[in-house]
Amino acid sequence: MTADKIRSRAEAVEQVAQWHREGKRVVFTNGCFDIVHLGHIDYLEKARALGDALVLGLNTDASVSCIKGPLRPVVNENARARLMAALEFVDLVMLFDEPTPLELITAVQPDILVKGDDYTVDTIVGADVVLARGGSVQTVALVPGYSTSSLIQKIVAAYGGD
Repeated sequence: MTADKIRSRAEAVEQVAQWHREGKRVVFTNGCFDIVHLGHIDYLEKARALGDALVLGLNTDASVSCIKGPLRPVVNENARARLMAALEFVDLVMLFDEPTPLELITAVQPDILVKGDDYTVDTIVGADVVLARGGSVQTVALVPGYSTSSLIQKIVAAYGGD
């Protein structure tokens, strides 16, 4: 079941350690993933293609609200976690409440850290941790014109008065 991919931090650390023992290259990325769209799917698929297993750090509702504002998220954390876990190219999902994923990255010790190309390696949280242990930090091209914020604006413009 897809819900089995949703793990606590301790369970995720244990699973990643097992994958490392099996010689698998573990990729880590994170985000809010509120209102899943083509940009999210493309990004996660590209991230997973860089290694053998993709670990996704998912912001909790409280964390999303701090980052995106009090009206977000639109989709609650349990639903977002299930949606992400349902994707065949996502191997593990764990929620995090901290302002950044640094603690997760430090705990999980991924081989590859991935963010979108709207970041540079020097601005990616946790890059130093991954590079220090011999891993790599990658950026992947984002699909132009897709963001949750622009999708929300489009919906409000079309249906806000109804």
